[in-house]
Amino acid sequence: MRKLLVRRLGVASVARFIGVAQAVWGFALGFIAIFGGISAVLSDSEWNVFQKIAGSIGVALFCLVVFPLIAFLFGWLYGALLSIIANLFLHTANGIELDVDDEGKI
Repeated sequence: MRKLLVRRLGVASVARFIGVAQAVWGFALGFIAIFGGISAVLSDSEWNVFQKIAGSIGVALFCLVVFPLIAFLFGWLYGALLSIIANLFLHTANGIELDVDDEGKI
């Protein structure tokens, strides 16, 4: 066992990590939202077949591209804010001590 002292978190790396995690969740939620969006497009009786196809493609692209991008943006902002606040606490508490296993055994 080895002890490490963490005195600072990298703002960009924490923000990127949380942003990517949120983008994965955004993709999963977007995939689920596709079904509701496409069913709403297909149930519209005023659109012809080509409008329904275009609307379905638009909903699918929006849910699979825009949802994860928005989730990444909010996750990145949250991660940046979280790491800035954590750095303030780490500075006043003189860091946090972690126990690390050198052998890689659990």
